Amino acid sequence: MIKLRKNFWLWGGVLPASIVVFDQLAKLWATNKFGVPQNICALNPYPGLKIEVSPIFDLSLVCNRGVSFGMFSGSPEISRIVFSVFAAVMVVVLLVWLNREKDKLTSLALALIIAGAIGNGIDRVLYGAVTDFLDFSDIGFKWVFNVADSAISVGVAGLLLAMLLQGRMEKKATRGEEERSRERENKLK
Repeated sequence: MIKLRKNFWLWGGVLPASIVVFDQLAKLWATNKFGVPQNICALNPYPGLKIEVSPIFDLSLVCNRGVSFGMFSGSPEISRIVFSVFAAVMVVVLLVWLNREKDKLTSLALALIIAGAIGNGIDRVLYGAVTDFLDFSDIGFKWVFNVADSAISVGVAGLLLAMLLQGRMEKKATRGEEERSRERENKLK
């Protein structure tokens, strides 16, 4: 029997589930805003719909059959299966890591990545593509994305920050230990 760490239900359950619900509701809102069915990506992988919202932000309906930023979007049926299985395996791996993790920043980052993988995985399984709609191309960011993509990106940034902070703490601890060792040697002389 696997022993779950304290608060695993929060980091591995409630937080990712809340983000997944928000992601799916945002995608539902976007497809309703465009007046198309939620399964538009299964019906038409190239809807080409856009609503100008402001000088810096638009809503653009894009069906992403690849991974982040549309990479590997060739062969749709193969990529649908491969990316769905990959996402499921990654969620399990990240949940195992999360269960062993003690650092709160790393736990938060993993929860965000898990949520993003599940949110986009739902789209991929149901519709064969991920529904993207947030468009900041007017300010030079050429990729259209969604809430799940944002969760993954912020989660990866959080993991990098946690690693940087942990590395600094380890260096500080090593320096402190070296100083204490020198002090002990000096007292013995």
